[in-house]
Amino acid sequence: MLALIAVAVAISGLDSTGEWLHEAAESPWGVVGFVLLYIVLVVLLVPGSLGTIAAGAVFGMWIGAAAALTGATIGASIAFAISRRVGREGASTLITGRVKGLDRWLSERGLVAMIVLRLLPVVPFNALNYAAGLSSIRPRHYLVGTAFGMIPGTLVVTAVADQADDPTSAGFATALGTAVVALIASIYAANRVRQLIADA
Repeated sequence: MLALIAVAVAISGLDSTGEWLHEAAESPWGVVGFVLLYIVLVVLLVPGSLGTIAAGAVFGMWIGAAAALTGATIGASIAFAISRRVGREGASTLITGRVKGLDRWLSERGLVAMIVLRLLPVVPFNALNYAAGLSSIRPRHYLVGTAFGMIPGTLVVTAVADQADDPTSAGFATALGTAVVALIASIYAANRVRQLIADA
């Protein structure tokens, strides 16, 4: 969490002095280019949180969140498709124990399971993209669950990044407080999800 905040402050500092970031934000193709870059980075397993922070710092909370959600959803869908295309059959012999429980949980609870997992910041975004492709979850449940499950976290992160140029402001304190509460809640929820998977 502290590392992400430091990155947000650093990027926001660049945004206030870096001419190229201003040009990117003001260009009609700036958002499109950012989304395309985000898609590529997600497929290449670059942490999505970095792109989301950059989106909030450069484009502001709302446009940044929309750009990040679009790029993340498309990138996650491509990663899922790649994983399912080349790995599902070969990985079937490795699906045992906890992995088998996760596979069954995703298959039976599909949409709800994916929304829950996407709501948890402690669940690695990129790893889940490829892991879900190896599971038996339905593609539409994966896609819809991914899109909706990322909304709260994306809004929180872009809000923090948007306000990070003034760390003493009430807006930054509110966004940061919300992020901390969300992280604590996610840790508790992750333990519950882990138990559900173990009992599946």
